Amino acid sequence: MSFAAQERALFDLLFDRTRRARFRDDPVAALSAYDLTAEERADFSVLRADALELDAGMRTGLILAQFCRGLPLSFSLVSSLPEGLQRLRALIDVETMRTPPLERLTAFGVRLRDGLRADTAAFASARDQALVLSVVEAELGMVWTACARKQAWLEAGRAAALVAPVPADWPQRPLVMADFVSAALLPQPYAVLKEALCPCTGAALWRHLGKEPFTEARRLALFRQPSLRLLVARAELVTPSRCEPQTEHVTVELPEGFARLLPHLDGTTPVSAVLAQLQAAGAQASVLDGVQGGFLQLLQNGMATIPSA
Repeated sequence: MSFAAQERALFDLLFDRTRRARFRDDPVAALSAYDLTAEERADFSVLRADALELDAGMRTGLILAQFCRGLPLSFSLVSSLPEGLQRLRALIDVETMRTPPLERLTAFGVRLRDGLRADTAAFASARDQALVLSVVEAELGMVWTACARKQAWLEAGRAAALVAPVPADWPQRPLVMADFVSAALLPQPYAVLKEALCPCTGAALWRHLGKEPFTEARRLALFRQPSLRLLVARAELVTPSRCEPQTEHVTVELPEGFARLLPHLDGTTPVSAVLAQLQAAGAQASVLDGVQGGFLQLLQNGMATIPSA
């Protein structure tokens, strides 16, 4: 008897809709691809197709409730698209579930983003699509950095780096982006999006969306007058467990224009040089103060660091 073959067959029946439909119509043909004994095939043949469908649906719901914790804004926005909740359910398949557990939400998010990017017909306009995708990209960045932070801990026991005190001469020093940091433009401040899109948190949000999806009208109203903000987030390990490490994100929001300054976090360009370039281009004192303040916020929150000499 092959436990591995039985496990693979059951896994595919739970997460492969096509295989499940074949099993409902012709169990013998559906199981022919697996190295099962006659006795094992007989065991599978007594499975009720309706019970298998119910089991698969319940598992999908539980997984999506967990995934919703990492992509709450995205889930809410996708629920406002035609067949949006079904789009999310369809991604709980063999491809997603065969991904290593730590990387599974990232893989799901990438597939969600790519599907939304390709499906222009689901949106009211190209602008609407771009704004929804900007939110998905921002959350996907945070999911990816959280995964990388956990991986670093599990593979090397790499503890959280302490945020170093900011030296008085920091404007004369080059800066570099810290590890486990993402940056993305949002169409509204993060707090505004959370208030509009997330009437509850965690698994409760998935249950809420199942009963009351976000609507297209509310989505278009939310994005009618964008107020673009640069969201910079750093994944921080809060529970260094070998079994299930947990992370949270420290965030800073900066004006939209600051996105064009991030390439200067290259480890070679002092902030003073950036300010001198802006001043030579005619930037006012208030703008220069704002730019310097933005770099300082990144330093103070461990999102930028001063490279070692």
